[in-house]
Amino acid sequence: MKIIDAVKKNTGRPYEILNVNRRQLPKFFVDMGYKVGVEVGVQRGFFTRRLLRVGLEVYAVDPWLSYDDYRPIDQEYYQRHQNRIFDAAKKNLEPWIENNKCHIVRKTSMNALEDFEDESLDFVYIDGHHGFKYVTEDIFGWSKKIRKGGCISGHDYAYGPWKENNPYILQVKWVIDAYTSAFRISPWYVLGAKEKTKEGEKRDRFRSWMWLKGSEGGSA
Repeated sequence: MKIIDAVKKNTGRPYEILNVNRRQLPKFFVDMGYKVGVEVGVQRGFFTRRLLRVGLEVYAVDPWLSYDDYRPIDQEYYQRHQNRIFDAAKKNLEPWIENNKCHIVRKTSMNALEDFEDESLDFVYIDGHHGFKYVTEDIFGWSKKIRKGGCISGHDYAYGPWKENNPYILQVKWVIDAYTSAFRISPWYVLGAKEKTKEGEKRDRFRSWMWLKGSEGGSA
């Protein structure tokens, strides 16, 4: 099923769009007539390239930073690691940077918000720090920058065991469930079934989530 067909025909809290993964999301953005958006959390730029290859203009927001709350992790080592990832991202995205379709924004998500007018973007894809505080701030802040009818989306609708100072903490599912309930968002969608039911079925290991702006205040 195409994502756009599922969105037009189905509702749910969430509605699981079967046999799709996030590779279909850039095409959905194009089908919706979107032109420009933000990816929060770029890492090496692999998914950014998928967005760019379908003709979208992308602001690639990522601090490539070792956060203070990663202690007692060796911060100097981890920052060197982030710098290497940043260099890889620039190389991977170089053709689109040169033709002004990709704009690197090396800032934290919250600091980058001030660079964009409210309701100036068609979409956001959130894949940054996966801790509860950061995911909540990202959704709340970037939702203001998306125009009505635009898409608020992100990666890793899942959760993992909590461990203090873990840079790979995964609390996204808890945030999405709470946020959509608190703001009465309906419908909203998850890409792929909860579990694979047949061989060859499309589904990411960690699924993506999404809703269209204007669904806030729907049926609880």
